[in-house]
Amino acid sequence: MDLLTLIAADGVHARDAAALRRLDASTARRVRAQTDADTFSSQPSVFASHETFAVARASEDATSDARDHVHVFRLRDDVREAMTSTLVPLALAKFRRGREDEARSLGGAVPGPGSDVSVIRSNRGGYQSYADLLDSEDEDEDEDEDEDEEDASRATAATTDDASGTPSRARARTRTTSPWALVTDIALEAYARVRVPSQRADVGARDVYGWLNVNAPGDYNRLHAHDDVDRWSGVVYLAVPDLSATSEVPLDAGALGVRASDLTSTSSTDDAVAYFVHPPAAGDLVVFSGAALHAVSAFPEPTGATRSRDIDNIPSHDALRVSVAFNVDC
Repeated sequence: MDLLTLIAADGVHARDAAALRRLDASTARRVRAQTDADTFSSQPSVFASHETFAVARASEDATSDARDHVHVFRLRDDVREAMTSTLVPLALAKFRRGREDEARSLGGAVPGPGSDVSVIRSNRGGYQSYADLLDSEDEDEDEDEDEDEEDASRATAATTDDASGTPSRARARTRTTSPWALVTDIALEAYARVRVPSQRADVGARDVYGWLNVNAPGDYNRLHAHDDVDRWSGVVYLAVPDLSATSEVPLDAGALGVRASDLTSTSSTDDAVAYFVHPPAAGDLVVFSGAALHAVSAFPEPTGATRSRDIDNIPSHDALRVSVAFNVDC
């Protein structure tokens, strides 16, 4: 399903598609970060860049608040490479185990804590794990345990200060042995950069929870929000299909769209509503208010992608979009 149709939605969130105003990094108003960037200059960071964009109704561009800001981060190359080499194999193993558990279940596989079976929320056709991913100590059963620990150590090193060995954005936290804790570290540094003065400074790992998403061609996520203005939501992309050789790629295929919230609007519901489009790449992190409506469009199958003979004819890994979404309660 295309992004504009998803953003227009239906039911209580429905808007006339003709009245929606598309924004992207080239057209949205850039906003100065709430947190003074100088406070980070003497500390190591996992990010190579951070940009903030305003997503508001046309009449509110000058007065939009943090609830209508979208933050786009780019991980450092070494952090991205270490993270994806560690987490993508684990993500695909979890995805396949979930499919296998569903296929083998006689009474209907039940998702929940500790399960690999997909939950069904906004996702249509895609895989979404239960929201305990960042607490798990998941390892690929087909890989040697020592090799997994070595990969996790390399990825951890990429998010630390080489001189001190302490996590970047140093904070009081007991690191688990789970490679997924890398996402928690990234989420907490992002939170430190986007939080507003009214939000807690002492947020820690206990305040972050997340889930795995694996989308094949044709899979999408309907318009939804994470329901709480006192929360930041984010998604970090681990793998994204290369569509450069694919002909006739629809506009905004496979993109994330974040719609301006009604919470900050004093205008008529008939006014044009803006939405921000981000076409993802591996190593991107997008952060927005937990109250912001957002959707993810489907993408076509990349040219040259193959189908495996595994459960349900799963596409090869180069045709899958792999991401981890999270919430930070503040």
